[in-house]
Amino acid sequence: MKLSYIIPTYNAIDTVEKTLDSIYATSLDEQDFEVIVVDDCSKDDTCALVEQYALKHPNLRLLRQPENHRQGAARNRGLKEATGDYITYIDADDFVLEGFAKAWSVAKETNADMIYGYMEIEKTNGLHIHKLSAAPNTLMSGKEFAETYCADGVFYYPPSYIYKRAFLERINTPFIEERQHEDRDWLASVLAQAETVAVCPYTTYRYTMNPNSTCRAARYSTIFDHVASGIRHIDLSEQLKADCPKLSATLYAFGREEIHHSIRLRNLTKYTWADNKHLYDAQHLQPLMSDLKRICKHYNMPSEVCIVSYCPLLTKATTFIASPIATFIRKLKHQ
Repeated sequence: MKLSYIIPTYNAIDTVEKTLDSIYATSLDEQDFEVIVVDDCSKDDTCALVEQYALKHPNLRLLRQPENHRQGAARNRGLKEATGDYITYIDADDFVLEGFAKAWSVAKETNADMIYGYMEIEKTNGLHIHKLSAAPNTLMSGKEFAETYCADGVFYYPPSYIYKRAFLERINTPFIEERQHEDRDWLASVLAQAETVAVCPYTTYRYTMNPNSTCRAARYSTIFDHVASGIRHIDLSEQLKADCPKLSATLYAFGREEIHHSIRLRNLTKYTWADNKHLYDAQHLQPLMSDLKRICKHYNMPSEVCIVSYCPLLTKATTFIASPIATFIRKLKHQ
């Protein structure tokens, strides 16, 4: 059996080498895994660094995307190219821990569709271990696992799992492409379809708080990405309402808050007009407003969300004026 690490990269010159070092520092034999780096058209020397690294590790492959289509597309391509019996998705600014070798042992022993490992999460006040009260190696269905531990955020981090490749290919649930914040609704959907989930009681992964990551930088992560993510969470909550009521309620609350948080005026003006203007072009605005109107019609959404969905011209005019003013005030504060 072999494990495939899939790492999407974009301008990761400052972090990806440490991520790779962490993978090769575990006790897994290099014959037991492969590393697939999928570069999403980096503008720095990420590819050159990975190519140099591959000279020392023949189980490392670099794939170059012909066009930038975000992390979801890179992960989808990595899955298509993987040869391992199991795969896992690693971010290019995080660290694999020795517990991953333990999780790999659990995968071989249980043959589960998914293996969940504990995570170390960097926060401002130090490292926090994200763990569950589940008995080690206990097999549960994905629905049972999600229902039992949805309040613990088990659908937050795709890298906290090892996935059977045949299972992912069978359910055929790709990541959303072209958008940020594509992972939580994907993971919730995948969990609900898993026949078996096992828990590895070791810390397998360290999630770092990188201020320059694409999910936090305004130039990559737009209001539209957040709103579209919130809508997907609400739609998925409706699909899972009958079989996973607790997970459904959690997804709905998450999606509602993400939409509301993004559409509040103070957050609409958080981005400069240049970073946020595509929200108002016909290609993005029309489908967004259509989806928002549908959500507002069927669900009890905050008034700010309803105003934006039914009055897009008013929203555009308001932010066109308010965004430059807010940007100017922020610059004055930092002088």
